[in-house]
Amino acid sequence: MNCSETSHFYCENNVPLFVPREKVLDGKQDCSDNSDECPRDVFENTALSSREELIRWTFLRVVIWLMAFLSLSGNLTVMVLTVANLVREMKLPPQRRSNVRLVNSTLIVNLALADFIMGLVLLTIGAKTVQFSGYYCQADKMWRTSALCGCIGVMTVVSSEASVLTLVCITSYRIYCLYKPIASRSLRVRLLVLWISMIWAVSLTLALIPLAEQLAPYMISKLRISSSPYFSTDLITLAELQRFALRVSGLANKPVMLENNWHEIENYLERHFHEIAPAARGHFGYYSDNGVCMPKLYRVSDDDGGFNVMSSAIITFNFVALLYIAAAYVAIYRHTMRQTQHGISSEEQQRHRSAAMYRKISVLIGTDMCCWFPVSIMTFLSMGGQVLDPMAYAVSVVVLLPINSSLNPIIYATPFAWVKKLVQQCFAAIVDCLRRVFTWKTSTTQDSSSNQQSTTL
Repeated sequence: MNCSETSHFYCENNVPLFVPREKVLDGKQDCSDNSDECPRDVFENTALSSREELIRWTFLRVVIWLMAFLSLSGNLTVMVLTVANLVREMKLPPQRRSNVRLVNSTLIVNLALADFIMGLVLLTIGAKTVQFSGYYCQADKMWRTSALCGCIGVMTVVSSEASVLTLVCITSYRIYCLYKPIASRSLRVRLLVLWISMIWAVSLTLALIPLAEQLAPYMISKLRISSSPYFSTDLITLAELQRFALRVSGLANKPVMLENNWHEIENYLERHFHEIAPAARGHFGYYSDNGVCMPKLYRVSDDDGGFNVMSSAIITFNFVALLYIAAAYVAIYRHTMRQTQHGISSEEQQRHRSAAMYRKISVLIGTDMCCWFPVSIMTFLSMGGQVLDPMAYAVSVVVLLPINSSLNPIIYATPFAWVKKLVQQCFAAIVDCLRRVFTWKTSTTQDSSSNQQSTTL
């Protein structure tokens, strides 16, 4: 018997042979193999996940474990060694202490702590990919509406923003030391504590704003409920919940005016209609867009409604911070070179210092560009209505956003000086190669142009 697939859904194991189409994705298992709740195309427009895996691409699952290891081990090493150095510094007599070294070391510890949090996030996501491997579809709704997923989302934003703000502070202090070398030695500890407190306060605020009750109508898209005879599915919108509340209050002769607010309606139903109110199991909010619990950044399909304005605000802020850091290090480079040229150093020493400074600046700006520049550009394209490839989103949230947490210990911390030197040499070699290619193309173009002119004459 061949029935239309518009009205019938055929179970994959044919037990039963089919179920009515309206029972597909209703939150109730009707096929014995659960294929009605996990049809083959259920994750067709999803950037990251598949029916079987939380992260569908094997190499990204490997990368997330690698980055978790690098981030946790590298930043833990930096914190332990830098704190040990700070303790030794504090034991020195006041006249032998370096205030500049104290400030830099404290900011490095703060940066390592922020990046260590990202390592914990990556470790948790890696563990969940293993836990849900082979049957992710069945756990998808439960996982994305869980408190742990929301916590991971908050930790992701806190970590990334604290890291960016700490880099801004480190850069600003280096600029201050360069232009005000004497005043920088007398920076008060209270001001340093204020900086760090502001970093974490701003980061926590940005992470928790999407969870504010007042913003719930804009941040929460759907409510997951337990099976209810009054709803045909386990996912309902705010409008559906509001209509249900108005209907039952009218039937009970308790008409009420309800605001367009998730929590107010849920609390009203719980207080007055506890017996028939749908039991809330979790919300699909700002951190529930994907299986790795990170905010939505891009549009990945034509029917995608875009992303929350909160994401664009955070990405824009980080992009401005990136431009500031890049401009600041260019200024540091130019100022240092100017001082060197007016000094008593020999020409050979000046050349070596210039090359060393150039390599360091290249690494600092290059790694920040690798992280935030492509993410920012793709976000801005998405803001303009551009639909991006799902693979671009997957690489962004799994590789580009967390990459600085793995690289920062190498770049900013002394214990990884040998690795930093290797990275600087690689960057310098790449830049030198690009410069030679550009010079060769330019000279080739000029030669061909002169030959054409000679032929014409």
